[in-house]
This record gives sequence, structure tokens and C-alpha cells, in this order.
Amino acid sequence: MQTILSESSSDSFYFHNVSFDYNKNEDCDELNIFLVEGEYADHTTPKRLAKITFLAPITWQQMEESHSSFDEYEIRDDGGLIQIIERSRYFDFVNTTYPWYKDIRGKAQHIRVWSQNIVSEVITKEIPAVSWQYA
Repeated sequence: MQTILSESSSDSFYFHNVSFDYNKNEDCDELNIFLVEGEYADHTTPKRLAKITFLAPITWQQMEESHSSFDEYEIRDDGGLIQIIERSRYFDFVNTTYPWYKDIRGKAQHIRVWSQNIVSEVITKEIPAVSWQYA
């Protein structure tokens, strides 16, 4: 999936933090994933952060990138740090374990956010918004 992150001159993004809160303007929950561009997250204040915002996420998980592996079962968009996953074992698990979300929210999709150290898997209705935040 092409985003403003695709236009960055850096090929390294590191997980910085995540926030989950209620968005009063949108009247729904909001999940924000922050990635540091070009340097590890423990360094001093980064020059800019990528903010990836999911409105009304259904479920999500995060894991160390080193624990992930290629899965031939998946059907995915391999273009960039944010991928749309059409078929995955995680999405199958969510659809089997929590099937009633479809009655409340309707059809959802699996979005994967890659970084050098953390992989975020999000089941959501909509494509996330991506923006830069400057220090």
C-alpha cells in the first residue's frame, strides 16, 4: 500500500509507541501507531514520527519482528510498510473467534504495519490515515 512513508528517503522505520484512546470528534476508539524514521526508538527525541491512525479498530496485536516469518498461506500487498492482507491465519482466527463483529461493524480487513523491530497486525474497517509529526 503506497503512503507518504513510501516517499521517505529512509528505508528504516522503528516502532516508537502506541496509543489507544477515544476520539470525541469521530465518536469512536482510535489506535495510533508511531514509527521513528531512520533511527532506533531509544535515541534522543526523533526529528519526525510517522503517525498511523486507525479509527474504530476491531482488534490488534503486536510482536517482535524477529519472531515473524513468511507464510505462503497469506495473500498480501507487498508494497511498503503498510500492507493490506487479504488472507491470513490471524484474520481467520479473528473471524472464527469473534465472528459477531461483522454484525456490528460490517466487513473488515487485515492491515499489517511493518517496522524494523515490531510488527503490528490490525483488523479494522478502514484504511489508516498516515501523517508526519515533527519534534
